[in-house]
Amino acid sequence: MSCPIEFFRQFTIFRDLTDEELVEISDISHQKSIKKHENIFLEGDRREEVFFIQSGLVKIYKLSEEGEEQIISILHSNEMFPHVGFFDDSPYPATAFTLTDTELLSIPIEAFEEWLIRNPKVTIKVMKVIGEKLLQLQERVQTMTTPDVMKRVVGTLCSFIHELGEEDRSDGSIHVRVPITNSEFANLVGVRRETVNRTFSKLKKEGILSYNRQEIVIHNFAELNRI
Repeated sequence: MSCPIEFFRQFTIFRDLTDEELVEISDISHQKSIKKHENIFLEGDRREEVFFIQSGLVKIYKLSEEGEEQIISILHSNEMFPHVGFFDDSPYPATAFTLTDTELLSIPIEAFEEWLIRNPKVTIKVMKVIGEKLLQLQERVQTMTTPDVMKRVVGTLCSFIHELGEEDRSDGSIHVRVPITNSEFANLVGVRRETVNRTFSKLKKEGILSYNRQEIVIHNFAELNRI
């Protein structure tokens, strides 16, 4: 089923298109509903579609030679993926896995590439999105190489706050609804799970945050930001 054109306006790369241009992209697109904890595609699968997230969270990860999960990123609404592989025949470079029930827009990759050729202004926006994602990954690598473990954890928390934080105006707390385990958070930071457990416990004891399996609540962002 093709998507109504209003659906596309939430995505930055489509926002400035005319109704006629949106109808064209709508005609080659489909909506997909994926339940939580399901694979959208696997690393190494033939690359057939590009996806845009309407709602939900998607984990992108690779497996090491030892079979250990290496999380690349957590994607949220208004993001596209994969970010690489346009105009070549390479397979999906990583696995995409839903952390929550997720609503997606999918477009066959060949049809999307042909549409990009006809719409260079959108191609430029896609290139900007890819460039921004590369910068985010570079910043994450820089954070992961910091010897101070506390700064690594806080740096990753601040990234979550920037991308997913929702302020509760009644008390000024910031809610980050990311249903990941401490093991997955440790994977993102590049430390052991026990280290994340100790760090979170310290921050909780100091009244800076609280957490459960569904969300992290920042009670004192100013203090967190000073660490």
